[in-house]
Amino acid sequence: MKKSFVCSLALTIIDQVIKLLISRYYMTSNIVMLSGILTFQPVQNTNLNWIASITNYKTPVFLMIIIQIIASTVIVLLNRYLTYLWIQGKKLINGMLIFFIAGIMCSFIDVTFWGGSLDFLLLFDWFTFDFKDVYLNIGFAFLLFYYANYYIKSYHKMSKAERKQTGIWIWIKKGMPSMSIK
Repeated sequence: MKKSFVCSLALTIIDQVIKLLISRYYMTSNIVMLSGILTFQPVQNTNLNWIASITNYKTPVFLMIIIQIIASTVIVLLNRYLTYLWIQGKKLINGMLIFFIAGIMCSFIDVTFWGGSLDFLLLFDWFTFDFKDVYLNIGFAFLLFYYANYYIKSYHKMSKAERKQTGIWIWIKKGMPSMSIK
């Protein structure tokens, strides 16, 4: 867990240093990186989250911070539960943890210090994003890879009784251990 936090912190620092440089020197830049696909075009997103940006809703800062705290807690608990289910998938789950926590930390800093996210990469003409968004998507990809591998290599081979023992309520009753006790 400690190494995961250090990696998350490093990714967060990378994101924030890039945003500092952009805000200081490149806010008015418009650089085509891949013609028609990717453009460097900084914009300050003050809606504070993706859904709010789509609906043009101004999310209160306090609500966004509460959402970030809940999301961090859920991710840490999910890490423990999924490691409990299948210890062989621990590397995938640690990857998920690193990128989700980095994305949430970047979001927290964006909300509290930037007043919103400094997005700077325009994909096609669809949306502008930053590394925080990339981190969250990579975390989600790790989670999908975990589930696919877990299902193929472990879950579908279990009996009905064994599957029942992997339920989340059973895990909670056991005290939320990070490893399966067999």
